[in-house]
Amino acid sequence: MNGGEQRRSETSKGVIEEVMPSALFKVRLESGRTVSAGASTELRHVVVRLIVGTEVLVEIARHDPNRGKIIRKL
Repeated sequence: MNGGEQRRSETSKGVIEEVMPSALFKVRLESGRTVSAGASTELRHVVVRLIVGTEVLVEIARHDPNRGKIIRKL
């Protein structure tokens, strides 16, 4: 990445399958893949109830495709 190029992060819709300790969630994406995701900083500043079955928008981490962060509740 030279000269200020920015790589867009991949986002995908998914459904929370499991609530895990340390504010992590198992999310099943539309593609069928399962990722471990935490809530984004913006979601932590607002009272958002994330429970099993909630539809969310997940930003997939560039360095690890099995991790991500929940950026929006749908």
